[in-house]
Amino acid sequence: MPKRIVFFFIGFVVLASLAYYGFNRWKESRAKVDLWALVPENAAFVVETNNHLALVEHLQETGLWENFKTLGAASKLEENLAYLDSVAPGSQRMERFLNQKKILTSMHVVGKTDVEFVFYIPVNSVGEHRFLRTLTENISKSEVYEEDSREYQGVLLTEILNTRLGTTLTFFTYHNNIIISPSSVLIEEIVRRISRGKLTSLAANFKSANYLGQPDVYANVFINYRELPVVMGLFLDQELMPQVRYLSSLCKEGMLELKLERDKIFLNGFSEPEKLKRSFHSNISPVKPQPLDVKNYLPNRTAFLMHFGLEEVARLRRQYLQKEAAGSAYGAVVDSLAHAFSKEVALAYMESSSMSVSPEKMVYARMGNIDRVERLLKSLNQRVSYARNKKPYVEKYGGYSIQLIDVPQLPAKLFGTLFSGFEQSYVVAVDDYLIFSDEMSSLRSLLDDISTESVWGKSVAQKAFMEETLQEANFSLYINTVNAWYILSRYMESESREDLLQNASLIKRFNQVSMQFANVDGQYYTNFVFRKQDQGPASGAESFATELVIPFDSRIKTRPYPIQNAVDRSREVVVQDSANVLFNITASGKRGWTDTLRTEVRGGIKQVEYGPDNKLLYLFATSNRVHAINNQGLSIDNFPFNLGDSLNLKHLAVFDYEKDKDYRLLTDDNLGNLYMYDIRGNAIEGWQPRRMDYRLAAEPQHVRVGGRDVILVLLENGYVYALNKSGDTYPGFPISLKSPLTSGAVIKAGPDLRRTEVTAVTKYGNVITFNLQGKVLQREQLLRPSKSAFFDLVQESSNGRSYVIVRQDQGRVAIFDQDLNQVFEKRYVTSAPKIVQYFHFGGDNKIFAVTETGPQKTFLYNSKGKLIGNTTLENNQPVTIYYNEAANDYSLYKVFRNELKKINFKLPT
Repeated sequence: MPKRIVFFFIGFVVLASLAYYGFNRWKESRAKVDLWALVPENAAFVVETNNHLALVEHLQETGLWENFKTLGAASKLEENLAYLDSVAPGSQRMERFLNQKKILTSMHVVGKTDVEFVFYIPVNSVGEHRFLRTLTENISKSEVYEEDSREYQGVLLTEILNTRLGTTLTFFTYHNNIIISPSSVLIEEIVRRISRGKLTSLAANFKSANYLGQPDVYANVFINYRELPVVMGLFLDQELMPQVRYLSSLCKEGMLELKLERDKIFLNGFSEPEKLKRSFHSNISPVKPQPLDVKNYLPNRTAFLMHFGLEEVARLRRQYLQKEAAGSAYGAVVDSLAHAFSKEVALAYMESSSMSVSPEKMVYARMGNIDRVERLLKSLNQRVSYARNKKPYVEKYGGYSIQLIDVPQLPAKLFGTLFSGFEQSYVVAVDDYLIFSDEMSSLRSLLDDISTESVWGKSVAQKAFMEETLQEANFSLYINTVNAWYILSRYMESESREDLLQNASLIKRFNQVSMQFANVDGQYYTNFVFRKQDQGPASGAESFATELVIPFDSRIKTRPYPIQNAVDRSREVVVQDSANVLFNITASGKRGWTDTLRTEVRGGIKQVEYGPDNKLLYLFATSNRVHAINNQGLSIDNFPFNLGDSLNLKHLAVFDYEKDKDYRLLTDDNLGNLYMYDIRGNAIEGWQPRRMDYRLAAEPQHVRVGGRDVILVLLENGYVYALNKSGDTYPGFPISLKSPLTSGAVIKAGPDLRRTEVTAVTKYGNVITFNLQGKVLQREQLLRPSKSAFFDLVQESSNGRSYVIVRQDQGRVAIFDQDLNQVFEKRYVTSAPKIVQYFHFGGDNKIFAVTETGPQKTFLYNSKGKLIGNTTLENNQPVTIYYNEAANDYSLYKVFRNELKKINFKLPT
């Protein structure tokens, strides 16, 4: 009897223990787990969603989903979901299972080379458990999948291999949640995190920041700024990583809301400052946000802009002083100068025309006291000049003075190491901004952009974009992805460049990007905008719409010359008929002034500002005269210049050496003689005539280098001359390119003659680069398929900053970019030479016009060589194309027989 009692007692204890254990396991399984606590601390981004279907539907409605699917990781995920959906039980498909759940997705860098994701999915009901169990059973039976299980630290891990895609997924369940990832390494890390216990949420500082309940919010996005350099290091060249690491140290983590609109992505929220010593935040704190007033001086061709809005700009230089000793021969003056700027400093990179070309960069610093800055600059320049036994160099350009401050890394000493890379600094004061560049030519181009109002503050598209960004910030990064394309390619790791090209359509689609941080009550209000420039109504194909048809009594024999209205600067054209009458056609399509000439216009029509009211004059040459007329078609005083009845002029070039409206007019005849006059009709000594050995291949070109004016003359026989203002030849010239020339050259101005590079293309495809000391730096031969093939260098029509090389061979036309890569090739009906034009309106906004003079047809192509509109235009002259930024469309002027037509067209979105 006692033994039986003992037996029953032991049995009761065992049953009670089992019941207690089972109850606790059941209770644990029912306990809700904060999924954020499972996320490893090395997650760079975490996205929390609660309405999967709504998010996907909105992405599809806005057209973003199709673009996201171009990303390799996104397409693989979609393919995997499609396969899983095919084996899912009944009507309970994957989308229904995933919908209406708070799902986390974390992104990690694995092995310092790959990006992987982890998905954290709650299982909320018995039905969902049943669905998962049936799904795993179906997977084990499917021919598509191979399944394997293993135990890791007491947790059962299941791996499934998709034999069709070659992809693997690893998952495990924890407290009614399934954690799944393509990376078994990340899954094991999460298991170890659970085993250690005392789980803390990665987003503990943002417990109250749940934006999912707000209208139009589709996700919470957590950013781990400490991991950003690791992510960026996968893609960017290592030389950029010190700057990336420093900028990332503004904040340590942030929680942002995700909003989606048509062609826009918004991320808004707050970020916690990084308070570690020597962080970006610690160096600039405390800070008050400042507006982007510098927008009125930023060219539309800006690709990258870093803008710092600080009351005390000198705080930025703490980064430099932490690494470099402050003392130097000019330390005291530099220190005083650094404290003379306030509110704004910005670093801008301009659009590059080639991956092999370093982008122009400029620094903008707002002067707190203009007189004080001028005094300090003068003092610094005098000390530098005295130490180097050189006179201070100052160049007049328009109403501005450009100075050379020959202090290496001056912007870095003033504003921190982010502003490094300036061997010397050219500076110009524009209103209350001092602008730095390491190249004189960059400042000249900038001043031209400001004078023509080709700046952000006047750009319709850029103003619309900036209205959606923060109006005041401490740090802002602006990117125009289209303008920045070659820069991105240049500074990408070679392994990542292929991915960049594969995702080009998505990257360029969102061409306007801003990332901003504004200090608010100890946190940074954070705003990211990814925006596609307004395109107007989307269309599936290009279409041509004739807006204007103007008939003339006589046949038109010239192209529509592009001009601006002399008063309001609106865009107009001028044509000349067979009776040698010039007709001005206004922007509204009406006939303006006329001018009857003896012969045809030679070399196009130039425009210059002249007189006290700065109205535009029209300058052009005929067979033996140079004309200048006003906006009423009347000749101004002293014009026309009569050069001699026996002359046969070919080109007219107009130079303004110092942008002070003291113009020089240089023309050449069919014998290679050069004639130069000033605007008052006075002959310039040394040019009456300046005889060349042969006819000119193109219009003479001017460049100013280190205070010297150089006039570059290319002859058809392949000889190149570099002449000074008096017509004398510079040392080292002439040089022979040893092959005929049929086109002009592209000049990249440097600080001196040695570092100024000129690129020319010979008739037979030899691409030659030489400097202005007459030294050939490089020769490359383009493929010449036959002896009949010939080449031209074609500069873009508006300002000639970029160019392409054109090869014509027996009816085929091939276009090469500046890196000598073939863009496209087309075949045409006739073998006669074609008129090839290149229009570049910034970034990928390029149009190529190829005109066959025999069939009298013009073909228009986009940047990828696709025929625009799938049609041709009747035409036998060069065309004129204007880009209308506000409407994002184009106006084309063409002539055919006795008609001028204006045609509008839009490229598809």
